[in-house]
Amino acid sequence: MLHQDEEEKRLKVLKEFNILDTKPEEIYDDITQIASSICNMPVAMISLVDKNRQFFKSRLGVDISETPIENSVCYHAILSRDEVFEVPDLRMDDRFKAFPLVVNEPHFVSYFGVPLLNTQGVAFGALCVLSKDEVKTISEEQKKSLKKLAKQVIYILELRKKQEELTIYHEQVENYAQEMENFAFTAAHDLRSPLRAINSFLKMIEAKSNQDDEKEKVYFKFVFDSVKRMDKLIVDLLEYAKSNKKIADKELINLNQLVTDVFSSLVEDNLAEKPLLSKGDLPEVFTSKIAINMVFHNLIDNALKYQKSDNVAAITINYAEDSKSHIFEIIDNGIGVEEEHLELIFQPFKRLHTQAEFVGSGLGLAAVKKMVESLGGQISVNSQIGVGSVFTFSIPK
Repeated sequence: MLHQDEEEKRLKVLKEFNILDTKPEEIYDDITQIASSICNMPVAMISLVDKNRQFFKSRLGVDISETPIENSVCYHAILSRDEVFEVPDLRMDDRFKAFPLVVNEPHFVSYFGVPLLNTQGVAFGALCVLSKDEVKTISEEQKKSLKKLAKQVIYILELRKKQEELTIYHEQVENYAQEMENFAFTAAHDLRSPLRAINSFLKMIEAKSNQDDEKEKVYFKFVFDSVKRMDKLIVDLLEYAKSNKKIADKELINLNQLVTDVFSSLVEDNLAEKPLLSKGDLPEVFTSKIAINMVFHNLIDNALKYQKSDNVAAITINYAEDSKSHIFEIIDNGIGVEEEHLELIFQPFKRLHTQAEFVGSGLGLAAVKKMVESLGGQISVNSQIGVGSVFTFSIPK
């Protein structure tokens, strides 16, 4: 018998593989078929030895799916630690001659088994071939092939385990992302409610204040601006939280209309000279409306915001395509970004200007990058100080 420590290790390995009592699979059946053919044996099996039984994950030439461990030749193969456990004639071996499958149908005679060892060297089963009714042998070359096939069984089992672990990890990440999004929605709602109350009471207090006191006006403007910035930060945090979630719902979207609507909504309160928008014929795309709207909204908003005080904003949107992607350029005539700062602008909370110069949270472009990537695309930027910037992003067709 195996030492208890080794027994526990074997059972632990089988539990990690999560393979016991699973249905037949073609990839394992192919291996037993090849093993039978190479060794010229009528029976081939992938046997996994549990605490009280051996389970045949794949079997060729026999109908049963498991046997008690006390009738398992493969268990002895594990105990032997041999590279190939050989029993020329089970009928003549005191350990096996009374086994039901030797005495009765299918009348096993010769056994050749390669123990299956995981990457830590723990044996948990065997790939074996057997003869029926007659003594048969296999050559050294056939034994080498059998050992190589056993390695393939291990490789497939390890790969299967990694895939299961990855599936569990993805489920955990998705659950975590959903929890975080729910938290963000709740937090945004709960944080914005008192801000609205503060804003309302401030207006009431301002209405009763001395309207001729210039210092009070400055103080009130400072407080109102702070409340507005806090509200914008909360909204941006919520948008950034959304950008971490994979966008699954897709629909056919008219980008000409979407871009026009986004631009109009952003400039409707502009009392100075109206910004200019130039765009080619944009396509209809099948993608997430939430995502693509957010991307264009943030990029156009940035193009309008980061301008010299005496400049009229001019934005150009170009479109190109290749066999796999829609490609968009958003070109502005803004203040530009120094080359050494181009990577920073896509990082959350990284700002290149003070609030006094340009109001913002430092989350817009970070959210855009995450959203474009969640759609399976990429985004980049080129810029020149005093001339403007070109944001280029792609999304799959």
